[in-house]
Amino acid sequence: MDRRTLLQHLTDLWGDDHSIHHLDFEQKWKKQQRNYEKTVGSETEGLLLSPPSSPGLSLLYTLWMTFRPLLLKVILLRLSADLLSIFGLFTLRWAVLFCEKQPVFEWPGYVYALVILGSASCYTVSQHLLERLSRKTAASAHAALSGALYRQALSLSNSPPHQTHSAALLSQMLVEVDQIAKLVVNFPWLISFPVRVVLCVGILWIELGPAMLVGPALLLFLTPVHSSLERRIKLLQCNQMTNRKASENLIKEMLHEIKALKLLAWEVFFQYRVAEAWERELETLQVLGYLTSFSMLSRICIPYLVCLCSLGAFVLMDDGNVLTPLQVFMCLCLFRLLLPLFLKLHTFSTLLKQTKQSFCRLEEFLIAENLDIKNCHPHPSQDSPSRFPQHCGRCNNKNHHETERELEQLPAYKGIAGALGQYLRAFGFHWVILTMLAQLGVCIVCVAQDGLLFVWTAEAKEVQGLEEWKELRNSRLSVCTLLGLLQALLVCWAAYCLNCGSLRASQSLQCELLSSVLHLPLSVHLTIDPPHLLRTFTQNMYVIEEHLPEQLHTWGSCLLQIMASILLITYIIPVFSLTLCPLTFLFLTVLHSRRSVSPHMREELCLNHLLQDRQNLQVQHKSIDLERWALLRLDIVYTISLFLISLALLDSTDSLDAGIIALALAYGFNVREAMHRFTETSAETAKNVQMVQRICVYSKLEKEAEWTGGCRAPPGWPQKGELEFIHYGTEEGAISPAFRGLSFSICKGEKVGVVSREKPETDSLISCLFRAVEASCGAVLIDGVNIASVGLHTLRSHLHLIPQVPVLFSGSLRANMDPFAWCSDAEVWQVLELCQLKEKAQQLQGQLLHPIQPSSTAHSFFSSGQKRLLCLVRALLGKARLLLVEEAPLSGDSESEHLLQQLVLTLLPECTVLWLSQNPNSVMHTDRVLVLDAGHAVEFDSPSILIQQGTLFRQLLQESQRGNV
Repeated sequence: MDRRTLLQHLTDLWGDDHSIHHLDFEQKWKKQQRNYEKTVGSETEGLLLSPPSSPGLSLLYTLWMTFRPLLLKVILLRLSADLLSIFGLFTLRWAVLFCEKQPVFEWPGYVYALVILGSASCYTVSQHLLERLSRKTAASAHAALSGALYRQALSLSNSPPHQTHSAALLSQMLVEVDQIAKLVVNFPWLISFPVRVVLCVGILWIELGPAMLVGPALLLFLTPVHSSLERRIKLLQCNQMTNRKASENLIKEMLHEIKALKLLAWEVFFQYRVAEAWERELETLQVLGYLTSFSMLSRICIPYLVCLCSLGAFVLMDDGNVLTPLQVFMCLCLFRLLLPLFLKLHTFSTLLKQTKQSFCRLEEFLIAENLDIKNCHPHPSQDSPSRFPQHCGRCNNKNHHETERELEQLPAYKGIAGALGQYLRAFGFHWVILTMLAQLGVCIVCVAQDGLLFVWTAEAKEVQGLEEWKELRNSRLSVCTLLGLLQALLVCWAAYCLNCGSLRASQSLQCELLSSVLHLPLSVHLTIDPPHLLRTFTQNMYVIEEHLPEQLHTWGSCLLQIMASILLITYIIPVFSLTLCPLTFLFLTVLHSRRSVSPHMREELCLNHLLQDRQNLQVQHKSIDLERWALLRLDIVYTISLFLISLALLDSTDSLDAGIIALALAYGFNVREAMHRFTETSAETAKNVQMVQRICVYSKLEKEAEWTGGCRAPPGWPQKGELEFIHYGTEEGAISPAFRGLSFSICKGEKVGVVSREKPETDSLISCLFRAVEASCGAVLIDGVNIASVGLHTLRSHLHLIPQVPVLFSGSLRANMDPFAWCSDAEVWQVLELCQLKEKAQQLQGQLLHPIQPSSTAHSFFSSGQKRLLCLVRALLGKARLLLVEEAPLSGDSESEHLLQQLVLTLLPECTVLWLSQNPNSVMHTDRVLVLDAGHAVEFDSPSILIQQGTLFRQLLQESQRGNV
């Protein structure tokens, strides 16, 4: 696809009504660019239309002018939703006054219930219109910015090197686009925040007078504490990102070099290294778990604490102040509305700071005339740990979808329930039980707290004197305080159990996944998509570590809150139990429909995905519509429930106390948030539990033979290095052609050349000896022991290979030579000196422990020939009795190769050596030559005899000589 066609696709990408905004944004941005060029031409300082001290304002101005009508609608909907929420609270207030025989309007009870139904319906409709329009506007803004971003990237990438840099930079800039899109969703909150605060504080002043200032003052005091804790969490998250990057590099190296790892039998070594890296992650996760438990305290305990402080100040300021059900009801509801606003202040300030930086970086990129990574690359800050993007690897692999289907056909546990059971088993059933008991205790205490406040108002009516009132007041305040402390302790205990269980589950699933993958045969590794496997190790595990425990905890808390509300309301008005079955059926139906809505919002975008899915924005909008429709039906269930509750309560004013009615109305009013959170968490949990299922898939795949099992080899095996193939045959597979009736024997210390026309045949011989391929018939004997009867690590640790392309793993040079520290440093230095590598190794700061990172200059410090000599060092340190040497690459170091050949002959005189090659000239120094053809051993004799009597060997030699000529 040429550039013109590519740009045309981008122009035609958005085919619905929102394409108008997309094109409008392009026109306005081009106008800004022309203004910028004029400004630069006149040598006027400044960035486009913005002053030099305020970069990014030009892009912000363009975005505002493009989406101004939509943003104004969103702001109006935000304000109307806030006003309707306060109005809904007032309708419930009127109902409480009606129950206290102080009606605001001379209406019968059913009219009040209808008013409550109408206000709740208007609020839910406005809230859904707000969410729908704001998210669609954010998606359209994201689309417009992404289109401009891709156009600029295409215009800058004029050469292959620039294309590579452009792709890397593009993924970084998409993070900035995501950050700006978040502002579109959260911007209306900035407008509505002061309005909601003023209204809530004003109503509280009417109810409690100056005493209400205690509550907001406490909230203001706790806000900086919460902000400080959030900053500490951000710092730890940045540190965690560093740890995860190191672990990801290590896992990526392990998967990329899995063949070398298996042939060296170093799986246990890498398993230890990865486990050590994960241990650092889990330590940070443990601290983060304890710190984030404060958010649970904020969400659960602070509303009650703030309300209790205000009510306590009210009754203590004047002995004549007696609590009424209306005051308690309004305080509980209003403070629960205020708390999220105060806690969101720090989050919103951080969002504004990050968005300002994103505007600056994105604008700088959009006006750049050449691709300059240093100037345009976004630098991750401590306040923004999410700026490390996850690159999309799907577009680079055509077999991705096939791999996904294959893995889906091999589920470790059927359905979500099976995967959830596996996770809970890894979590630890004792921690599950303790966490559930703690959550149940928190729920019971919450109901007891609210119930005690309303019971207090009923008891206050029976008080006869001032002293009796003081005694009742002091005792109830003391009990409320004790209940608050008990609630805090239970919340902390729940957080502790959740943290311990989640860490246990993470460690268990990590170890299971790593062990399962390392035990997979090499043939299976070649059929698995490496990016998919890497995502399982990284992104899927991150979801399991961080999101899944919190979602399960929220799911359980919301379920308990809903059940507690239903039980309490049913206890107060038993007639409500008649509606439970139909309402429960409606709720479960809506819940199922919400889960069935597929989330089409893509977490990662790339150019190929954008071009393949030209309906991306339409799909996002339809997804939003489906999701909002499901939640709207949930709110229909809520409004019907609230109407039935209020109707039943207002019809029972003669038999029920006003405080009890206010308590039931408060729980009916607040259950909407719990229902929404339960529904959202159920959908997210169902999606994320599938990550556990993907991990469990690998435990069900076919494993290779046991590493250390089988018959115990004789002590010191192998001592001679005698090798014998007896009618050996294999099936043709993904990593090797078939051998058919291979029979030959090699004596102790014999140097044998193995020649074949095709390299896969010599590779197959290596696979057979190292049992990467198992025999279908016959046997291979080493010193008379069948290699199929010993463990894989026992076999592979006694076989040594000098591959054509040697591998140096990250870590120290010492670990690359002797990872299990079986030899002393003196022995390692001695062998390095024998292989003429001592001086070269000493140049690495003179330390054997100097780290060699794959991407560093130290890794390229050794030439290809010297790396093959390092493989010889491994063989010498391992006291090799059987050595396989692959042919050196054509671009290899001839001096090092000649040295390698001499060292093998002089330092390993008693070692059996197989020289594997496709060039007969390279095996002329061997004792005998084995010629392979089509899976058969066709010739096996000394080179001189084969030159005279052999057919295929002489033919290969002649072809080689003609090739050299």
